[in-house]
Amino acid sequence: MSATTAGSPSRFAEEADTFVEIMRELAPGIRLDYTASSVGLLEQFIAQHFDPPGSKYVGESLPVGAGCYLGEVIIRTIGGRWNREGKPEINNIGSIQAIFPIQRAVERFRSGPAESLVLYMQTVAHHAQQGQR
Repeated sequence: MSATTAGSPSRFAEEADTFVEIMRELAPGIRLDYTASSVGLLEQFIAQHFDPPGSKYVGESLPVGAGCYLGEVIIRTIGGRWNREGKPEINNIGSIQAIFPIQRAVERFRSGPAESLVLYMQTVAHHAQQGQR
């Protein structure tokens, strides 16, 4: 699935599950359990194996899978849902209209730690909580 390709909302959740299975084989010491802390483990894995950006070839499936996983963690821990029209975005997180976790993961691999997945998730949580006040 391309980062810009639309799919069914459940397709993104399925892609996240597939990513978790692949990561079990690639990095058995990393437990991706859909918790907020697991995003930190994923960030460490990316930093150890793919930083600085461009130092290793990264195909499309790894960043897209990481983005689907990030999106599922956000949905399960903060709220929201995958776009009903199948766009690669999450909608209805408090007052936040839309976020783009797949795009963020692609940027993380492309640009490095400045595009931190952990910081992204913290920022989403912060704005979602502010919208509930």
